[in-house]
Amino acid sequence: MWDAIREMPKPMRKLGVMMLFQWYAMGIYWTYVTYSIARSVYNTSEPVSDGFRSAVLTNGTIGAFYNAVAFIAALVMMPLVRKIGPRYVHAVALVAGGLGMLAIPQMTEVSWLFPAAVGVGICWGSIMGTPYVMLASCIPPRRTGVYMGIFNMMIVIPMLLNAATFPFYYEPLLGGDARNALMLAGVLLVCAALAVLRVRDDELGT
Repeated sequence: MWDAIREMPKPMRKLGVMMLFQWYAMGIYWTYVTYSIARSVYNTSEPVSDGFRSAVLTNGTIGAFYNAVAFIAALVMMPLVRKIGPRYVHAVALVAGGLGMLAIPQMTEVSWLFPAAVGVGICWGSIMGTPYVMLASCIPPRRTGVYMGIFNMMIVIPMLLNAATFPFYYEPLLGGDARNALMLAGVLLVCAALAVLRVRDDELGT
């Protein structure tokens, strides 16, 4: 594994930067979206309040909705990946997710959350497959197993970094406001989109 890391293909290293932004952002989203909805829609930050319980139920509905969107989006993306290339498709999807996460904290009615969640669903549909399309095209076939394992570590490590670092600046920099946390996640997804565009088509063999 150490040799594989040392000899990691350059485009995979670039994808690693994208994965860092992408999964750090998703970690923030999953942790704080309920708290953000509680504040923006139900005007509460108290976890024992009726409003917060309503926010939990609302987030469950939103989660089901964006997963349904992700399913449809993934099917639509398949021909687009073949036609215009995976990095452009993934960049657009990441931007859609970023805009959705920036929008959710601004919504004050439950019904308004659904259009914002469309962007999150498009993003999630791409995250589940498109990065692996790019990875498969740039790694040597004889090392597919080890590089797939390392790539999956690029999911775990950002999530661990998120858990280890976010509490240190949540209060001082974000004011302890989950809405600000969600907007930060949106910005990080846009950064992930910029990172994936650093990968060139010729490096992916497309």
